Amino acid sequence: MTVVIDANLLVALALNDPRAPLVEDRLRAWRSAGESLHAPALLRYEAANALTRVVAAGQLAAESAPVVWERILAVAVTLHSLDDGAAVIAIAAQLGRQSAYDAAYIALAQELDAHLWTLDGSLARNAGGAGLPVRLLEPD
Repeated sequence: MTVVIDANLLVALALNDPRAPLVEDRLRAWRSAGESLHAPALLRYEAANALTRVVAAGQLAAESAPVVWERILAVAVTLHSLDDGAAVIAIAAQLGRQSAYDAAYIALAQELDAHLWTLDGSLARNAGGAGLPVRLLEPD
């Protein structure tokens, strides 16, 4: 089985965000079930961008960023390059978005016949309403 994960799961985990235990539990469950984790190659850029924002906001000391980055890299995720840009553009339009980032994750989930798991409630609701394979990671 295959799972596509949003960068926000790894960022929450790496920053020890209040949702980190939820992410840890889900990662453990996926490993136990033999699930493989996948994401667009974009994941690392999005994670680096999120860390840049928390450093700029003074919520993370710049000297701590390498340790936090290593936590992100410690999670085994198969990264995929973008092959079908037209599908990403179509999904972004379907979501009413002017950005292709979320759509890239959803397109990969569709390509792999999987679900995208995210902490982004807005994305999950919007995509779910459009019949797209997105699941919100929330407490059971």
